[in-house]
Parts: sequence; C-alpha cells; structure tokens
Amino acid sequence: MKKNLLSLLALAVAGLMNSQVITQNSTPNTVAATGAVSCASSSTSTDYYTADNSYLRLFKLSDYGINYNYRITNIAFGVQLASKTVSGSSTNVGGAFPVEVWLYTTSGTTPGAGMTSVSGTNPLTTVSVSSANNGAMVNTGTSVNQVIPAGSNFVVEVWHDGNTDHDGTAANPFERFYMGTNAGAQTGLSYLSSETCGILTPIATGTGALASFASARWVMTITGQNSTLGTTEVINSRDLQIYPNPVKDILRFKFGNNLKSESIEIYDLNGRALTSISNSKNVNEVNMSSFVKGNYVLRVKASDGKVYIEKIIKE
Repeated sequence: MKKNLLSLLALAVAGLMNSQVITQNSTPNTVAATGAVSCASSSTSTDYYTADNSYLRLFKLSDYGINYNYRITNIAFGVQLASKTVSGSSTNVGGAFPVEVWLYTTSGTTPGAGMTSVSGTNPLTTVSVSSANNGAMVNTGTSVNQVIPAGSNFVVEVWHDGNTDHDGTAANPFERFYMGTNAGAQTGLSYLSSETCGILTPIATGTGALASFASARWVMTITGQNSTLGTTEVINSRDLQIYPNPVKDILRFKFGNNLKSESIEIYDLNGRALTSISNSKNVNEVNMSSFVKGNYVLRVKASDGKVYIEKIIKE
C-alpha cells in the first residue's frame, strides 16, 4: 500500500537508514557514501522509496573555453544508492531499474523556465541502475550523440520516480534512487526539483528549502567533441584530478589509468591562452601565484589523445 507521508530525506549513512529533515566537483567522479538528498517516503513510514526527483546541473560552454559546436557523446553520473524494496521493509530485494537522462539547451543561467529539451517529449536516453552501482559511476554509453551549439548553456537532468505506478509488492516493488554526490568544492551549483515535495522550480542545494544540504553536490562528467575537428574533450573526468581548487599558488594535477600529459594550457574565460606548456618532461603542476583572482580553464592533452578540461578558481 502506498503512503502519502513524504518529506525531503538525506541518505544519512551508507545503507538504508532514513533521517527526516525540514527542508560541475573538485574531486570528480568520487561518490561519497553519505550526503545525498531526495524527496522520499517519510522516516515514520514503513515503506521505503524515493518519489519523483530531478537532479540537475547547468553547464556553460564558455566556462570551459569551448567556443565551437560541442558534440556530447557520453554523460556519466554517480549513484549513491539504488535499491528495490517491498512494502514494510527496507531490505533490498535486488534487480535493476531505469533512470532517465534529459538534456536541455537554455539561454538562462539557472535550470527552469526557458529550457528546451533536445529530444522533445522523450528523455535523451535511459540508464539501468542497481545496487551493484552503489558508490560508483554509470554512463549513457554510446547512445548519446548530441551537438550543443557554440555559445550555449546546457542542462543535464537525471530523473527518477520510484513511487508512482509501484505498489510495493514482490511483483512490483518500490524503487529508491539517491544521486551520487561528494562534498568537494564545486564550480557550479547542483539543483533539485520534485513535484511530490512541492519543489516545482529547481532549488540549488544548500539554499532555501535545501539549506541543510550544502554537501549534496551531484557528480557528473560530460564527454564530447569539437563537432568540426572531432577531438574528444572530457569535462570533469575522473581520470584527471586537480588540487587544490580553488588555488592560491601551485595547481597540481595527476592522471589515473596510467595516462600522461602531453601539453598543458590555461585560458581565461575570453578564450585567451595564458599558459602553454609542451609537456615532454611530464610536468604535473603549474604556478598560478601571479594570476589575478577569477575563473580559468585548464586544458590538458593526454597520452590517449583526449583533451581533459577542468574549470579552475584562483583565489
């Protein structure tokens, strides 16, 4: 039997404990065990599910020094918790379920009014998740091939509803999905909306009704190409870690997967190259002490032929 007791809930510990509340990542693709928030069944309910939730991030191509048509080929996001439950129990009964991935263009600077879906009334794609993905990343694979026009802003939305059309029986269990998050510094805001919880306009986590959830920072990675040149460019990849960010003097970075950097460039947001290093000696740091405070773009070409892009904040 469905319950109408709904509230904003944090995933308080790794596992299945609920705690009731009133209410673009410096460590990319690292999914924390705690910290997510979702509109979900009340902590006083004997059913365990998440209701309709939209997890959103807005990306400005100009923030990453991209001044050309950008072809998105993959969207990856973190999963903090995915489980299926029957009425009266918090035990995961196993099995996978789909979450929807939507992609919008917008002239606005926040998600909401003015967004245009690139795939009309259907999601861009769906991704299957299960408890096997808890604490890890999932991605859209080869199903995405979408060009974002030069100069555009775009919004990525991950949507799921584990309550509607589910009755909590063994044949049709409830579903619980908490978006992957970590508390590391972020250079763009994370947003949540939920019709069931009355959040019709996306709210940035850490503000308003979500003021208690400043650490809920959605983990997303966007992979794309210069649609003219075909060079693969990866935004906020797990394979490139930068620290500290914000930075005061020395910016350090390292690659995973045995990758090596072949060249390093830092641009301002007007697209001007301020630092360019041909990295034959595999340098893994850049002195930014002389840079004025503001936002910059780090572009590192790696030994796999891809260009990895990170937004940097100079303090």
